[in-house]
Amino acid sequence: MNVGPRSCWRFGSPGSSPTQIKDLRATPRSKWDLLMKDVQCSIISVTKTDKQEAYVFSASSMFVSKRRFILKTCGTTLLMKALVPLLKLARDYSGFDSIQSFFYSRKNFTEPSHQGYPHQNFQEEIEFLNAIFPNGAAYCMGRINSDCWYLYTLDLPESQVINQPDQTLEILMSELDPAVMDQFYMKDGDTAKDVTRESGICDLIPGSVIDATLFNPCGYSMNGMKSDGTYCTIHITPEPEFSYVSFETNKSDLL
Repeated sequence: MNVGPRSCWRFGSPGSSPTQIKDLRATPRSKWDLLMKDVQCSIISVTKTDKQEAYVFSASSMFVSKRRFILKTCGTTLLMKALVPLLKLARDYSGFDSIQSFFYSRKNFTEPSHQGYPHQNFQEEIEFLNAIFPNGAAYCMGRINSDCWYLYTLDLPESQVINQPDQTLEILMSELDPAVMDQFYMKDGDTAKDVTRESGICDLIPGSVIDATLFNPCGYSMNGMKSDGTYCTIHITPEPEFSYVSFETNKSDLL
């Protein structure tokens, strides 16, 4: 299992008035489908609230709000292949001609040799991103010969730094209890809704609109959203050889 990367974009010129800024959600669904072909995954379902849209993929999730775009992928998907096409979509359908913030991060890959360009190593990713963002800054947190976390973000002038907080909590788990993971195998009569309820996932953030998928023969993904813009997403690979769970949320009282 290769723990997948996460990318978060915020669009719009810092000096623009709200009436000048359109909405990323104006992008047609057909364009998102084409974009995900570049990433090598596909959209399974979508859920919408007044604040944002949440997409469940064959390999993770995407959240789209008025000015923010979050893409999480895993396995051998090619997240960075979405970057240049996304810039064009944001310009063509939403009227955005600049990026206020960009954030890319991932854990070191367990099987880096399985990755395709431009994800074969972090240096390759840096070079790819530098060609798009001349003001990028790359970091590594942790020991480079062990588990570590890679981060690439924009080094913006203080005058362009956005004041709106955008914090998230992300938890990654591996080597999980097979008895607990057993509930995330597809069994006769079980639905994703059943698993969401019986596992207790439905109670993590009460009041969420939940869109969950149970894969055949195993695996589980869910997106949850509240009307105030809170979101959470969970992805579970239960096989004991490479069991993995990821959880992410922007719920303020968990940060």
